[in-house]
Amino acid sequence: MDQLAPDTNLQPLPPVVIVCLSIRHGGVDVRVRQTALALAARGVDHRVVVIRDSVLHQSLSAAGVAIHPLDRGRGDPRIVRDILRLARQMGARIIDAHNTQSQYWAVAAAMLGRIPGRIATTHSVYSEDHQGALRQRFHESALVLARLAGFRFLAVSRSVENYLLGPMHVPPDRVTLSRNGMEPLGRDPGPIDVQAEAGWPADALVLTMIGRLDARKGHRFAIEALRQIVEAGERRARLFIAGAGREEQVLRDLVAQTGMADYVHFAGFRSDVPEILARTDLFLLPSLSEGLPYTVLEAARQGVPTLGSRLEGTEDVLTDGETTFFVPAGDVDALRQSLQALIDDPDRLRSVGAAARRHLETSMGVERMFGETFETYRRALATGN
Repeated sequence: MDQLAPDTNLQPLPPVVIVCLSIRHGGVDVRVRQTALALAARGVDHRVVVIRDSVLHQSLSAAGVAIHPLDRGRGDPRIVRDILRLARQMGARIIDAHNTQSQYWAVAAAMLGRIPGRIATTHSVYSEDHQGALRQRFHESALVLARLAGFRFLAVSRSVENYLLGPMHVPPDRVTLSRNGMEPLGRDPGPIDVQAEAGWPADALVLTMIGRLDARKGHRFAIEALRQIVEAGERRARLFIAGAGREEQVLRDLVAQTGMADYVHFAGFRSDVPEILARTDLFLLPSLSEGLPYTVLEAARQGVPTLGSRLEGTEDVLTDGETTFFVPAGDVDALRQSLQALIDDPDRLRSVGAAARRHLETSMGVERMFGETFETYRRALATGN
């Protein structure tokens, strides 16, 4: 169980209901866990509403988080009644909703239950996350309803903040930029034998991608860039992909069709991320869209350098060539060139990884994030929204 020291300088908070109905693992889950554990450390009564037997349910249970599991699909409108019943039992005066479905039902519950402290923690730009006008409109409508219901918004990155202030028309005084943060690891993870697991040579240079297998994460760009350097004669690098998602079969087919089976390993969903990172030489994140991904923070915490897309969320906190390496999003040629150059310069990889670790320790800690989050809770209570 993660341990967070109580912060006696903060004014007491009333009971809090956190709603997170995600069914796949992602950065949303990490922030929910961090927030819940921080509330517990401060003696604040709280519950996290989750879907029973989801990945989030299992991970929060393992971390000792106070949860309220629901035996319903996340699209079931009876969830509003469940949230209302829980909030009344607890005497909750704050509701904090993460992700689209959670925000829909939390808006209804907050209004019916007259819960004054209304928060929507927003982790990404919804219009970039989803393809098709109807899907985009469905997801963005949750933010519109939250805005109309007087919710305050926590934006986890500058890109999300600009999205809320711009296209979503949220008043500036109701948006707080609270970038994701990362706690110290607290232990020295022993590296797992990635090469043996994947059947690679013992001296293989390990490139790693961790996260949902989703089209916007850019796995196909990494596979193609690796294919090109292999075809040009590079034999040292291998790609270790940890995660699950709707794109898995598409990516497996791509690897098979391009003859890259000896160079790419699909490891499935993993909970031993620190151990994988302990044996990673370079972390890849060639995404088309991101807020501020926790995987980058986790890599930096262990001194692992990242080669990723230049996106507003990450460019706002990391510096190309100093604490990370950037390439234009979707540019396979630039990714290939940077990848080969970094494989050829291990000293630079180590120095940038070390700089990223120092930056995380000094500027991206969790206490800052908790202070911004809980101050937003108080403001929502003080103003009634």
